[in-house]
Amino acid sequence: MKESYKGNLSDGRPIYIPVWPATVQFENLTQVCQYLGQDNVVSISALNVPAAMVAIMGSEDFKASTDLMMHFIKQARLDGDKLTEDNIDDMEMDVLIEIFTHVMHSQFNSFFVLGLAKVPYQQKQETKKLASQ
Repeated sequence: MKESYKGNLSDGRPIYIPVWPATVQFENLTQVCQYLGQDNVVSISALNVPAAMVAIMGSEDFKASTDLMMHFIKQARLDGDKLTEDNIDDMEMDVLIEIFTHVMHSQFNSFFVLGLAKVPYQQKQETKKLASQ
């Protein structure tokens, strides 16, 4: 059984994210891939904050992408407090994007670690490595 996620932001504050049911994970994975792109989602799930920034900035449907990102962020607890519209609006964008990467990591990274999905760069590197052997 999957466990809830506990980690720390880069500023040291503790973050907690409860486990989503599997059906919710698959639904959210499908949606986030639709808005941010599969390759970006794989990268973001590895706690890649710059990939999250680029994906959000490059989204074709900015409203849906922003709404989905905020929905994900509201699943987290920071310093023991659930994130809401009121406390999210007072946060800096870089903190919000980092929280988003932690939520993505907590829900999807173990799926991607299985090797079922890799960003094109990873695939190219593996192909080169195999070719040089």
